[in-house]
Amino acid sequence: MRQVWKYVLVFGIGIGLWGCEAKNPSQPSLNISKNQLVLSKFVAVGNSLTAGFQSAGMVEDFQMHSYPYLIAKQMGKGDEFQQPLIAAPGIGSTPGKTPLKFVNGNLVADDLTVDPVSLLKNALLPRPYDNLGVPGARVGDVLNTAVGSQAEGGNNPFFDIVLRNPNFGNTTQLQQAILLNPTLIILWIGNNDVLGAALAGGNLASITPQTEFASKFDQLLSELRSKTRAQIVMANIPYVTDIPFINTLDQVFRANPAIGVTDSVPVIFDQNLQPVDFSVIGSGGVFVPLVTEETNVKHLTIPALQLYLQGIGVPDSAKLVEYGFPPPIAAGMISGMKQAGLNPTGKPLPGSVTITAEEEQAIREAVDGFNNTLASLAAKYKAVLVDMNSMLTQLNTSGIDGYSGRFVLLDPANTAFSLDGVHPNNGGYAIVANKFIEAINQAFGLNIPRIDTAQFKGQYVPTASRELALIAAREVQAIFR
Repeated sequence: MRQVWKYVLVFGIGIGLWGCEAKNPSQPSLNISKNQLVLSKFVAVGNSLTAGFQSAGMVEDFQMHSYPYLIAKQMGKGDEFQQPLIAAPGIGSTPGKTPLKFVNGNLVADDLTVDPVSLLKNALLPRPYDNLGVPGARVGDVLNTAVGSQAEGGNNPFFDIVLRNPNFGNTTQLQQAILLNPTLIILWIGNNDVLGAALAGGNLASITPQTEFASKFDQLLSELRSKTRAQIVMANIPYVTDIPFINTLDQVFRANPAIGVTDSVPVIFDQNLQPVDFSVIGSGGVFVPLVTEETNVKHLTIPALQLYLQGIGVPDSAKLVEYGFPPPIAAGMISGMKQAGLNPTGKPLPGSVTITAEEEQAIREAVDGFNNTLASLAAKYKAVLVDMNSMLTQLNTSGIDGYSGRFVLLDPANTAFSLDGVHPNNGGYAIVANKFIEAINQAFGLNIPRIDTAQFKGQYVPTASRELALIAAREVQAIFR
C-alpha cells in the first residue's frame, strides 16, 4: 500500500505541473549567494566551551558571550539563535553552588537554594536549542547521552538542562542537532576526554583511549555527514596543561644548588607568588623546596594554594635538616616562616594537586594523538578544522589583541580567562569566535565581520588586584566541568 500511495503522489504532482502549462518557468532573483546559504541554520555542538561556561558556572550573561552566540550575532542571526538561558544567580559546576564571583576581594561561590532546572528561562521552547553545548560532555556523550545519569563522567545535570529529555524522546546532542536540519554545524568536542587528567593532578587513567576516541569521533562525523546537509566546522584541542589552572604557579619553581637540587622544583613563596630567598648575605639564591608526595613535579595546580595556606607542603624543622640546613639555622627559618604567616607542618602536597614532568608529557601526547585523529577525520569527511591548539600557544606567548593567558588575579586588565582559570572570559570567547569566523569566511567565501574584542577588555578590573591572589584562591574549587 505504501508503494501505491507513492506512485499516486508522483502521478498527482505530474498532473498538477502539466495542468499549469508552464512552458517558460522563471524564478525571482534572490539577493543571496550560494555560499551564503550555509548560514541559513546554524547549530553548535560541544561542551562547556561551546555553552559559554565561565567562572565555574553558567548564567545568562555568560551565555550571551558564548562564542556560538557571538558568531550568530555577527551573522545577523542573534535574535533567532536559541540557547538554554540560565537566570541569575546561575548554576555552578560544584553541586549546590553558583558560579564564582568577587565579594569583598574574595572569590566565592554562593549556595544555590533553588532547583537548577527552575532557572531555565526558555524551558518551553518547542524545539531543541541551537546551542547544544553541554558542560562536561565528552565525545561519547554527544553520541550516547540523553539524560544526566547516563553521562560518561558520572551524573551530570547539565544534560537535563540543555537536552530537556524526555520531552524530545530521550535524544542525544547529536540527534537533536540533526532534528534542527542545520546548514552549518560548529563541532568542538574532545577537551574533556583529556582535561580531567590535568585538573586532577595527572590522573592519566581518566584519559579516553586513542582508539576509542577515534572510533567515536568517526561515528559522530559519519552521522552528521549522512543525516544532514550541513557544512561542518571543527576545532582541535589545546594543550590542557597550558591554562592558568595549571601553569599559574610555575613562577614559584626554582632550582636550589645550595642544598643539592639541580632540577627546578616548587619552593616556599610569598603573598605575591614570588619565591622566598633565604640567603643571609647577598643574593645567594637559597630557596627551600616544598614537600610533595610526587617527585619531578612540573606544575602545582591552583588548588595547591589553598593547601599551602594551611601549611601543607611547607617543610618543618625535620625536613629542613633533611635538606641539609643545620638545626640552629633550621630553627631560625621556621621562626621566620611563622612570622610571615606560614604554618610549617611538614606534610606533603598530595599528588592530586601536582603534575609531574612524566604526567605532563603523557597528557600532551594524548592531545597530540587526538588532534592527529581530528585532522585525519576532517579530511575524510571534508570538514573545516580550526587550530585552537596553536591559538592558545599564541595567547600564552605573544598574546592576542592585547589579551594574555595569565590567571585573572595576576592580570585582571588583560586576561582572556575567567575566574576558574580553565574557561575563557567574555574577551576570550570573542577571540575564539573570531578564529571560527576567519575559518568560515575562508572556507565558504563569506565576509562575516570580525568582533571588536577590545569592548570586552578588563572584565574584572574594578574588583581584582595582584595582592588578592592568595586570599581569593582559598575559594577556588578543584572541580570544573
